[in-house]
Amino acid sequence: MTEQITLQDRKPAVTAFPRQPSLLRRILVVEDDPDIRWINAMVLHHAGYHVDTAVDGASGWSALKASRYDVLITDNNMPRVTGMELIKKVRSEEMPLSVILASGTAPTEELEQNPWLQIDAVLLKPYTSDAILASVKQILHNADDQQEFGSLDLKDNKTPQAVEQACTALQRQPDPAHRILVVDDDGDLRRLNAEVLIRFGYHVDTAEDGTAGWEALQASRHAPECYTLLITDHEMPGLSGLALVKKLRAARMALPVIMATGRLPTEDLMNRYPWLQPVATLVKPYSVEQLLVTVQDVLRETGGILLEIPRPPNRSPAGGLQL
Repeated sequence: MTEQITLQDRKPAVTAFPRQPSLLRRILVVEDDPDIRWINAMVLHHAGYHVDTAVDGASGWSALKASRYDVLITDNNMPRVTGMELIKKVRSEEMPLSVILASGTAPTEELEQNPWLQIDAVLLKPYTSDAILASVKQILHNADDQQEFGSLDLKDNKTPQAVEQACTALQRQPDPAHRILVVDDDGDLRRLNAEVLIRFGYHVDTAEDGTAGWEALQASRHAPECYTLLITDHEMPGLSGLALVKKLRAARMALPVIMATGRLPTEDLMNRYPWLQPVATLVKPYSVEQLLVTVQDVLRETGGILLEIPRPPNRSPAGGLQL
């Protein structure tokens, strides 16, 4: 049984995204990485598909038995039931759906030994949102050439082209002058966040840790276009997110900060360094929708520039910061 999605409650093993009138096809995304699962699901959802998600192969199998889907997108290396085991169950039960294996490594030998699994596409991580959308579109197009989907009339206004147009309408272009720096040591999440923000019209650069982020911020001060927003993780090797913001404020660099991390340094921000307060926070795992809404709200409220630079602590006689 699937449950209605809420942005705050992301614990159910199987999550159903709310249905929209233009949705044509039903897709099940099975992925144990919560960030990748939600970003993939929201990208597909905004493209006009009905999307459910499952946290692992066992939950995915329960969802497949309870509902009809047109496409299964599954990771392979998952606890309890792997992606390959899930696909074998699907084919053994002769379920009429297409399958995309989206994983860090392709089980090439196992696929060659089991051609009856009939996997329609393989995507290797890290893959782009464009790649997953293109694979789904091509697979459904091929399926349309082979059979009719119930009562759906593909000659009416619910064509894949109409879906693409609706998706384009959703992706209204914000002010291209907004330049965002995303700092996160998680490569997959860093790339996926950047993909989503770029897709929605922002100029985005990324940095793999706090040190690289600080170098990018320093370089931007002398560039024709400075950054207008920093999105940073906190727990990173070398220079943490909090330490990065310290450097930013000590250098009197006035741009808003969104701290997007699994554990917010609440005590430090409230008690030790209140002058470092970010404009907004996101607690991992967060959804694409939360990311986009937060970015839009911050840029709308600040215009990408803080009206007042936070005041750093007084300097000691020796010239050092009193932290």
